[in-house]
Amino acid sequence: MTDNSFKWRCVFTTDNLLEAHIVKGLLSQARIASRLDGEPLLGGIGEIPADQAKLSLMVYEIKVRAAQKILLDYAQKQLTSDWRCNHCTELNGPAFQYCWQCGKQNDQSE
Repeated sequence: MTDNSFKWRCVFTTDNLLEAHIVKGLLSQARIASRLDGEPLLGGIGEIPADQAKLSLMVYEIKVRAAQKILLDYAQKQLTSDWRCNHCTELNGPAFQYCWQCGKQNDQSE
């Protein structure tokens, strides 16, 4: 019997490079090691089918449950609306916990 705890497993796929890095950053904040597969393929769109140029975010098998919780929280925040920073009045997307302009935390979050 082999231990699969340290084998990589895909927990998220997208064709949006920015979203892939946002999710990778969320995992990094939670101290979950991850890797992004498929990034070099994005430059080949047009030469290769777009469905083959997907980005895959991989985590160790042992961290899949923790990663899935973060992904669920991320998906739920995508359904909420934008918020305006009380400090600088900048409009921020629902995925941001901190204002991208001034760095202050969202006072309106739970």
